Amino acid sequence: RLRASAARALISMDLLWLLQSFACPMGPLLRGAILLTATLLFGLVVVHNLLFAVSMPLTYDYIVVGGGSTGSVVAGRLGQAGYSVLVLEAGGPTQRSLGGGSDPILGEWTIFDVPLGWVQVLSDHRWSKEFQWDVPADPPPAIARGLGGCGIHNAMLYMRGRPEDFISWGEGWSWDEVLPFYLRSEDNADWRNSSLHGTDGPVRVTGVSTDAISAAFVKACVKAGHASVPDFNGPVRTGAGFYQFMIRNGVRDSAGAAYLGGERQPPTVVIKAHALATRLLFQGNRATGVEYVRGRAPTANAPRLRVSARHEIIVAAGAVLTPKLLLLSGIGDKSQLAEHGIPVQYHNPAVGRSLADGVYAIMQWATTRSTFVRCRLEGERRGPREAGLDGDETDETVSVASAPAPPKSRAGASLAGLSHAQICDSQRDAYARGDRASTSLGTPGMSAGAFLRSPYATGGEPDVQLTIHPWDKYSRTWSRKFGGIASIEIANNHPRSRGHISLRSARFSDPPVFVGPYLRDINDSLPLLWAMRQVREIASTSPMAEHIDSEILPGAHVASDTQLLDAIACGPAQFRELGRPACDRSELAVNHLAGTCRLGDPTDPNTVVDRQLRVVGVEGLRVADASVMPRPPSGNTHATCVMIGERAAQFIIDERNALVRRRKRRRKL
Repeated sequence: RLRASAARALISMDLLWLLQSFACPMGPLLRGAILLTATLLFGLVVVHNLLFAVSMPLTYDYIVVGGGSTGSVVAGRLGQAGYSVLVLEAGGPTQRSLGGGSDPILGEWTIFDVPLGWVQVLSDHRWSKEFQWDVPADPPPAIARGLGGCGIHNAMLYMRGRPEDFISWGEGWSWDEVLPFYLRSEDNADWRNSSLHGTDGPVRVTGVSTDAISAAFVKACVKAGHASVPDFNGPVRTGAGFYQFMIRNGVRDSAGAAYLGGERQPPTVVIKAHALATRLLFQGNRATGVEYVRGRAPTANAPRLRVSARHEIIVAAGAVLTPKLLLLSGIGDKSQLAEHGIPVQYHNPAVGRSLADGVYAIMQWATTRSTFVRCRLEGERRGPREAGLDGDETDETVSVASAPAPPKSRAGASLAGLSHAQICDSQRDAYARGDRASTSLGTPGMSAGAFLRSPYATGGEPDVQLTIHPWDKYSRTWSRKFGGIASIEIANNHPRSRGHISLRSARFSDPPVFVGPYLRDINDSLPLLWAMRQVREIASTSPMAEHIDSEILPGAHVASDTQLLDAIACGPAQFRELGRPACDRSELAVNHLAGTCRLGDPTDPNTVVDRQLRVVGVEGLRVADASVMPRPPSGNTHATCVMIGERAAQFIIDERNALVRRRKRRRKL
């Protein structure tokens, strides 16, 4: 590129010299005008060549569309194998190691680095506007737009699938076959001598400090008859215990940071941020390149750029945007493509179908005191409501209890009696100084949960997940003050409902049509209804009961099946009465989206990619992200996305090596 730019600059200098020679015999005024015009034109040509040399067609061994939780793994592993890789990421830099260091919020760290910052990234317009895709829906999905993908705004839970989950994935994807690829990515700080954990991978996995009410929740679960589980990624998951997270020394360790961050980025990998893929390019039946546009918010009129792949293109844009790109490229239902005037590359009605996600029910309690302080990250621009408290940071005094329960405890005695503002200043100062892991900012603001098997579960694995947040995660406006608030999210991880993704138009700049899979089958409410009653029993059991003042959501008065089902489907009635919609579905989505480009047997009409993740019907194209999951895992999806990335990279490397060996054998013959 630089040689080409230099050559064009030299040609421009030759033209300038010719114009100057031509102008010499003329009068001084005319000569001056010509020279000035020539000099300006020369400057414009040079600037254009330097700025837009990147638009020249380039070729890489592999192109990865999407620098998220799976795409970063594929790119990193292919780069480590010596291949040239281009990563096209529609979003911008995020974590410090991913180029976001020019926008620090706490010392040298960005809001994406600080584990407790994830809720602000999702809810604060200053970040959500740029780093989330705007996809209109009810409820709207939370889809990350930035280097690192969902790994920059999720809660960092490390939760694998269970053996039973992979039965439907088919040949080559059994538990015994996928477990080594889970382990390959894992560097577990707490389970160093376990055959079920890796210790040499790039992603740090660790427990975090807990708080008094979360520790009490786990003890109450056990006292109420549920098993104690020391390791949710161990032999058994059903029961209560403490989560593990992808955090390294108090800093988020996303897959993007672990595989492509800073010095971990292989020298053969090139990352283009703010580069949105608009369609895939084909020569005959083979995918050979990608058309893309640059910019933070490119419009339909943005200049199209092109880049070519010698070997393959891997689409890793997620369960919503991967099917959108395939459809824009002519892979999908021919009737839908014809409706938008898109030429058919390969007819496959399964593209965009079978959209899966978990569904939530939310419960909250007023607690006798706050046992966790959630500090915001604006510094001097502090919000008036934090950690379940009303009022400004400066006028509340928080009683902080130390937490003696496993896996770790955060010393809190020295903070007792301090105001909220004083505690948060202390926490921010400690984090900025480097004492990150000892602060609440170095945690995701939660530590404990439980997995329960409802009477409606099929198979032997739990279908319900409980997660306790020792603060008002939903930042509601309450009519009175509370000593503290605790929230429990109840997730049905095995819903029957399915939605779909389709095109709104043929314009890349238009969001897709998102038809969410939330309670389309009313039976999906039944495990949640059962679990809400289980949670009430847990909350009334010692030692959690000693922390509870009253249930405030949906409220103890909401007792009948009809009332509870209404609270699940439409949100808390007391807030709907205050002016919200008659049915508020905004809190239903778990945002573990999957299934829209399912893997399977190529002869199966529901299949989009084969079991080596190759897109059926074309060549040179794979999909590697949550969209390929035939059944989402029994829990959080991020670790499984990383596993898929590891498998995809190995498929590609093995296939390429086999091809090279065959060519060598033919040459010998």
